[in-house]
Amino acid sequence: MLKHAMKGFVAVGLAAVFAAAPVAVAEDDAPGINVGGVSGDDTTGSITGIVKFDGKQAPRRPIDMSTDAFCNNAHDEPARQETFVFGENDTLQNVFVYITGGLEGKDIPDPERQAVLDQHGCVYTPHVSGVVTGQTLTIKNSDQTLHNVKLVNPQKNPAFNQSTLAGASMDKTFSNVEMPLSFACDVHAWMNAYVYVVAHPFFAVTQDKGTFEIHGLPPGKYQVSVSHEFSRFEPVEGTVEVTVAAGQKAEANFTYQVKKK
Repeated sequence: MLKHAMKGFVAVGLAAVFAAAPVAVAEDDAPGINVGGVSGDDTTGSITGIVKFDGKQAPRRPIDMSTDAFCNNAHDEPARQETFVFGENDTLQNVFVYITGGLEGKDIPDPERQAVLDQHGCVYTPHVSGVVTGQTLTIKNSDQTLHNVKLVNPQKNPAFNQSTLAGASMDKTFSNVEMPLSFACDVHAWMNAYVYVVAHPFFAVTQDKGTFEIHGLPPGKYQVSVSHEFSRFEPVEGTVEVTVAAGQKAEANFTYQVKKK
């Protein structure tokens, strides 16, 4: 395996063509991105945990997709906003969990999982994801309608704004760590996604049960941190330090709350 050292519009017409063909988008189509890291063996360990939410849980608002007939027919039930998604047992979804310390001086493996951002049912899927610097991010349009992929106000990577026809895709790479990149679609104002650009593959994103796993870590002490898109939420712990032993699982749990005024 290669290793590298770690260093610090015409939408209305298209929509009309496909409006009569509803395409149900199942939640099961979402990838299982709560498991991250790389393949391990008996010389490496893992970090597992859960992210909970302490506070009142506001309901998710339905998204009005009536401006595009294809989008409006793509869901059996209305899609809902993903700014905050709560799971069973007071858990929080779409939290980016990543190693922020402890990798210094260690060989960093290349990522094993392909990075894909899909436009599916007129929403970006996954809503939150990660990519390693220099890794190819494939951005797909699985919908039978026009989208455009807009990188919104990046600070450390070049901006772009490109249309994607039905069935088309594009490949992008990012050279600099940025936490996170924000994606939008000018054709459909409700579409947004966040992609974290990090220097290593040791990250995961919590899903419906708020859990995460990061595999393939060499033994040692690590600092684990979390990030969530909603500016009114904050983690109680911030960063947790854990010790990873060969062949063992260390535990790091987090709790989010509404930011105190």
